[in-house]
Amino acid sequence: MVTNENQNGGKALSAEMAVIGSLCIDPDPVAPIVFHKLRPEDFGDQRYRNIFRAGREIWLERKPLDAVTIASALDDAYDQVIAEAMHMTPTAANVDGYADIVIEEGKLRRLRDIGMQLSLHLEDLTTAQKLLTEAEAVFSRQGEDRVFSYKDMLERYLDRQNDTKPLDFIDWGIPKLNENVKISQGRFVILGAPSSVGKTALALQLAYNIAKSGKRVGFFSYETSQEDAGDRMFANTASVAMARTKTKTLSALDFEALIHEGDASTGISFTLEDSGDWTVDELRARTLAMQYEVIFIDYVQIIPGDPRKPRWEVVTDISMKLHRMAQKLGVTVIALSQITSPEKDKKGKHRALTKEDLRESQQLSNDAEAVLLMDLTTQGDYRSERELRIDKNKDGDRGRIWLKFEPQYMRFTPCEKPDHVKSREYHEKMTLIRREREQQKRDELTQMGFEDLGSGKSDDIPF
Repeated sequence: MVTNENQNGGKALSAEMAVIGSLCIDPDPVAPIVFHKLRPEDFGDQRYRNIFRAGREIWLERKPLDAVTIASALDDAYDQVIAEAMHMTPTAANVDGYADIVIEEGKLRRLRDIGMQLSLHLEDLTTAQKLLTEAEAVFSRQGEDRVFSYKDMLERYLDRQNDTKPLDFIDWGIPKLNENVKISQGRFVILGAPSSVGKTALALQLAYNIAKSGKRVGFFSYETSQEDAGDRMFANTASVAMARTKTKTLSALDFEALIHEGDASTGISFTLEDSGDWTVDELRARTLAMQYEVIFIDYVQIIPGDPRKPRWEVVTDISMKLHRMAQKLGVTVIALSQITSPEKDKKGKHRALTKEDLRESQQLSNDAEAVLLMDLTTQGDYRSERELRIDKNKDGDRGRIWLKFEPQYMRFTPCEKPDHVKSREYHEKMTLIRREREQQKRDELTQMGFEDLGSGKSDDIPF
C-alpha cells in the first residue's frame, strides 16, 4: 500500500512531484542533477522518497533509467503515482529549481521535528544537546553546488580582487603578528607553549584585542577559573598590578582605571565560558547558540573524549572535529596546546620548539592553518623575553616575533630581538663558520695527498 506522509503543504508536495516527474520525463540530463543535490530524506512524501531511492539505485548501477524501469523496481501501486507526476510536471528544464525547493522544505521539516522532540526532552540536558547538534548539522548543509570549473574559479578570483570591501582578517593587536599571520573566518589555529610560559595570559590578551576590534569572541576555559582569568585580564587592560589584586590593596587610581575600563567595554563582545567537561559537540552547539565569530579553547588536551581509547587517538579525533567545526560554522578556532619540551643536547642546551613537539597528536599540526609556538629566550628565567615562533603558516611567511613579558600586568608587548639572543646567534654563526673552514682545510690536505700520489714517475711503478 502506498501512503502519502507529506505534511508540509502544497509547495513541498508539488516540488517533490515535479522532481520525480522531471526524472521520469527526461532522465539523461536530470539524473546527474537530482542524484547529486538530493538525498532520500529530503522527501517528505514517502511515495516520492521510495521512487527517488529506486531510481538512484538503477542509475548508480548504470542500468537503463526511465519511467518503465523505475516502475518495474517498485510495487504496481506506484504506476499511478509516476504517471500522475509526469502528467503534472510542466517541464523538466526547471528541475534545478524544483530540487532547491525540496532541500529548503526538507530542512524546515527536520527543524520542526527537532523542535517537537526538544520540547519533550527539556529536562534531559544530554538529549537536548544532541538535538541542538542535529539542528546545527541541518543548517550547515550547503544548498549550492560546491564543484567549480577552472573558469568558475578564475571568475571568482577576479571578483574577489575587484571587491572594494576591506579584508576581514583577525586583528591580533600585535602589528608584527597581523603582518605575518593573516587569519580569516573558518580557520583553525594552534597556540602552543610549555607549561608556565604564559600561553593562557597571551591567549586572554589576544582574545581581548580581537573582541575590541569588533568580533564576537568566546573563551572556553577548561583549566583557568573565572576569577583567575579576570585577575589576569584586568591587570593587562586596566594596568592594575597583580600584587595589589592578590592582596586586595588597590589604589584610588586602580579603581579609577577599572571604572574607565568598564565604561569603555560597552561595545566589546567577550565571553568567558567555564566549559568544564564539555565535549567538542557541546562546544559546537554553544558556539552556534552564542553566534561567536572567534573562539579560544584553553586547552585542547583537556577536552574529554572516549576514555576507552588511547589519549593520542582521542586528541587526533578532537583536532579533526575542531577543524571541521571551523570550516562548517565559519568560525575561527584558536586552540591552546601543551608542548613536550625538547630534551637537552650534550651541552645542556634546548633546541628550538617545532610543531612536532605538540603533545599527544601530530594531527594538531596537520589540521591547523597556522601554528604559533611560544618559549622562553632564556630557559628557566620566566622573566626573560618570549620567542613567538610562527612554525606553520599556510598563507604567509614563517618567522619569529619577540615579546617582552610584564608579569605584574600579565602583558606581552613586541620588542626587538634581545641582546643575549643576538650574542648567542653570533657565537653560533661564528662556530659554524670556523667548522666549515676547518673542514675545508682538511679536504684540501686530503686532495693534495691524492695529487702527490698520482704525480709519481712511471719508473716507480713496480711492473
